[in-house]
Amino acid sequence: ARLMGLTQGTIVPSSPAASRQQEGRAHPLVCCTMAVTPMIVSFVGTSGVGKTTVVEALVPLLRASGLRVGTVKHAPHGHEVDRVGSDSWRHQAAGADAVLLAGAAGAVLFLPPEPQRALQTPAHHSSQYPAQHPSADVERIVRLIEAHLVDVDVVLAEGFMSLHDLLVVVHRKEVPAKPAGGERDVWLTITDEPLGLSVEFGFEALDGVAEQIARQARLGTRRKPIRVPR
Repeated sequence: ARLMGLTQGTIVPSSPAASRQQEGRAHPLVCCTMAVTPMIVSFVGTSGVGKTTVVEALVPLLRASGLRVGTVKHAPHGHEVDRVGSDSWRHQAAGADAVLLAGAAGAVLFLPPEPQRALQTPAHHSSQYPAQHPSADVERIVRLIEAHLVDVDVVLAEGFMSLHDLLVVVHRKEVPAKPAGGERDVWLTITDEPLGLSVEFGFEALDGVAEQIARQARLGTRRKPIRVPR
């Protein structure tokens, strides 16, 4: 597969996360006024096209290459990950600004919505939290990545069109594609049929996609610095 033109920077030896730790966690391509974030690869496509399946397959492939991997999932209709009446739910209901649920099996951080950016929740909305403006989603995700995913080398983000260093479109011929909203700077496409695009990979060739992502992570590829809104 042929790679499209990308901005490449200083080659980072071994694990980029390890290099950042040794160099004060400064990304080689981002100056001190920018957020310290890993390379973000966003996967977009119509619901049901297989984005989660692709991300699920890429995580172990990237980890096998020596990279630390984080993931982000867009939940435009909200989410419910706690049980009503549980101790952590009661902490949230009492108004805690953050609730950390930690134990031997792992940890979960619950954060409230941002009221100043909340929209009225649609009648069919099943979440306990109100819907958010799309721009508020992206701004908050950037801050969360900066705070909690700084020690990973690459983040695979599912469903974020406007948040990426590299944009991957996932396509299946049996799933009708929605019209693209504006211009998209697509890095590569994962598809089950030839589309005549510059860079295409089949679903059976995700190891090749992982190799290209790992290469760009080690090169420090960034299309544009991510500025955290203040």
